[in-house]
Amino acid sequence: MLCKSFTALAVASLASAATPSGFEPASTTDLIVTYNGVQAQSGSVVARDGTASEPKLATTQRLNGTSYAVLMIDLDIPTNSPPQTNTLLHWMQTDLTPATSATALNTSAGNANVFALETGQTPAFATYLQPNPPARVPLSHRYTQILVDTTGVQQTALDSLKSAAETRQGFKAQEVLAAAGLENKVVAGNFYNVTNPGPVAASNSSSSGGSSSGSGSSSGSGSSSGGGARSGSNSTSGSGGGSGNGTGAGAATGSGSNPGTNGTQPGNITSGAVVQESKSMTALVLLVVATLFLGV
Repeated sequence: MLCKSFTALAVASLASAATPSGFEPASTTDLIVTYNGVQAQSGSVVARDGTASEPKLATTQRLNGTSYAVLMIDLDIPTNSPPQTNTLLHWMQTDLTPATSATALNTSAGNANVFALETGQTPAFATYLQPNPPARVPLSHRYTQILVDTTGVQQTALDSLKSAAETRQGFKAQEVLAAAGLENKVVAGNFYNVTNPGPVAASNSSSSGGSSSGSGSSSGSGSSSGGGARSGSNSTSGSGGGSGNGTGAGAATGSGSNPGTNGTQPGNITSGAVVQESKSMTALVLLVVATLFLGV
């Protein structure tokens, strides 16, 4: 009797391990999740390098519906207030069709006959993100998958899922399914762990800021002026007795300025003395001619 009790307890423990303890919506039915033949099942630790592409899904029992959706959520996103964590939606794919007959599945956990789920033509509402725990507490992350029956649901339910998938951070599966009217449609579940080997990186923040300013002013002024002025004047007077006399006077002034490298340069001057001298010589010649003529 005691042996039977332990057996029943072990079976119950295995059944409750389909989804993590405390996760809602919970499921006790296994969703088979494999990556290239490696089974990621019931809390097992899976190497990160093997999870680059989305996994294959199957169930151990034939499903009665015709259309399903899978949601995959990381339950252990680090925050700035450890051990408090957040959630992140890693994958949401609708239009999954279950096989009607079982096929053999060979995995690292052994061989089994399963009913595979095939992806249709509908693009993922949230494309698959590879697990990648950072070097922060917690180092080990639980990646949880739930399978939801969407057979015959209204388009509004699918639109609600699609809208919710646009916000990955802080994803709350129970609230999302309730908003779409699908909270009672979870038919299978699973979770596995991916662990960062550590060590935990020191939490620090650094900020750098720098400001530099420079101002300069320069002014220069210069003035140069140059000017030059020159004036000249002369006067000549002459008188002679006899039959004629003449007087002449002339004055000329000149001024000029021509700025140059040395500032001043004299201008041009026209002298009246030259003109007056020419007139005096003419008068003298006329006087001599007249004297000679009279003497004759």
